[in-house]
Amino acid sequence: MGTVHWPGWVKMQSSSRGFTLVEVMISLTIFAVVSAALVRNASLTVHQTSLVQERTLAWWVAENHFNEIRFVPRDDDSFPSVGTDRLSVKMARMEWELVVEVTQTENPDMRRIEIFVYKPSDPDAALVNLSGFMGKH
Repeated sequence: MGTVHWPGWVKMQSSSRGFTLVEVMISLTIFAVVSAALVRNASLTVHQTSLVQERTLAWWVAENHFNEIRFVPRDDDSFPSVGTDRLSVKMARMEWELVVEVTQTENPDMRRIEIFVYKPSDPDAALVNLSGFMGKH
């Protein structure tokens, strides 16, 4: 702005300058777009953290069950028989569905054990698949 003249007054230089409505609207639009992107990014991060937590717990469930099978004192009766078992396990205040598949190997004194861990809400997609071998002696 230029010099302001008022009749009977001394000349004053106007130094105050504000933002125009267009400038304010553009800055608010930029702020809204950036805020929306940040909120979406935070939401995705929370979702990914939840998935990592579920997979970690499912892995622990599978390892615990495999170790329960492995550390049972073995004789001919306690050696896992070939077949598939389904069971439910509770860990970390959550229910987990396990499918345990025991298959024969070329060695008759050894079994292959596969453990699939599912969430009861999604029984079609295994979170974890743990495979291991167990000998008779």
